[in-house]
Amino acid sequence: MALPTLPKNDGWKDVAYDLGTDAAESARLSVILNEACHVFRHHAEGLWVSHYKDFYAKQLADEIERRPGLTGRLLSTEDRVIKMITYRALELLKLKEG
Repeated sequence: MALPTLPKNDGWKDVAYDLGTDAAESARLSVILNEACHVFRHHAEGLWVSHYKDFYAKQLADEIERRPGLTGRLLSTEDRVIKMITYRALELLKLKEG
């Protein structure tokens, strides 16, 4: 069952994101989101190095391209990191479209 709202991720404890998708897709998304939150909160000292942001955003863009309905769920969070990489993923998809 999909979570009603996505939880804030402290970057230490992995969150199992259930986005109403199949188990394999939820697992892939959880890895991307957990790693991005960890790097942002504990390695980039609160500032994104564009390389990090694009690395996770590109992975997320692939997931969004396969399932565009994920965008609304991802943006419904209060977690700044998830919103940042989601918006960047959408920018990358627009650039890809030309």
